[in-house]
Amino acid sequence: MCKPDITAAFEGHWTDDVVPWPFIRLARETASTGKTYREQVGQAISYLHYLLLARPDLYVAQGLLSSDNQVKFLFGVGGEGIRHFDVEWKDPDFNDLLYAFIYRLYEPGHFADSSYIKTELDKETTARYTININYQGHTKECPGFYSIYARNPFATRTHVLSNPKFQVEGNDLTILKDQFCRVKRRFEELTILGKHVHNPERVPGAVVAACGERITLPQFGERPGERCKHRLGLGESGSPFTSIPTLSKVLETLFDVLEGI
Repeated sequence: MCKPDITAAFEGHWTDDVVPWPFIRLARETASTGKTYREQVGQAISYLHYLLLARPDLYVAQGLLSSDNQVKFLFGVGGEGIRHFDVEWKDPDFNDLLYAFIYRLYEPGHFADSSYIKTELDKETTARYTININYQGHTKECPGFYSIYARNPFATRTHVLSNPKFQVEGNDLTILKDQFCRVKRRFEELTILGKHVHNPERVPGAVVAACGERITLPQFGERPGERCKHRLGLGESGSPFTSIPTLSKVLETLFDVLEGI
């Protein structure tokens, strides 16, 4: 959840004066006494860090830092970093810039991943996504997925989403993993699982890849084309290692993992 004085969202996403992070569209910070301007900038950037973690459907998160003299427009670019520019309140182009900035909040265009076609408020998991995937050469709609893991928004930017009951064409597809990988510098998980791990026979206890695709990212930042999004669909889901209840089960699990390796 986030405090209302640093957020912008649609009216329908407010609940008891708070907004879940997956529905926040703008992170705003107002410069105030008690902190240096550098500290204020760092705090505004941290909001964009959290916003990219919470919004797998966004390529770019938007933020503002306002002071008495100017407004800093901030853009958190997934897999890239922070871009910003300062505009004084009295700048003759300020109104036009602010209009364009706000317009992009509600019509994100290439700031968002168009394969995320719906986001629904869910009290149990905060948000559930409907995602279009490429499955065996055809587009398939995958509803009911919710985030279970997110990390490194300005580097490999990994999001893992789950729907334990979902199937496509009679096959389990319970996990979707989106990851920003460097072009030509990453092992292909889909190839490794399909051609090496489960070939010629399926290996018990090893995750099965149901599908995979490579998504070209919009051209943002100073290093366009350096990364692409790899989406991997998996047929099983598991529990965190830390959820193993006893020491004997921990040792048994480690033994099974090492034996498989």
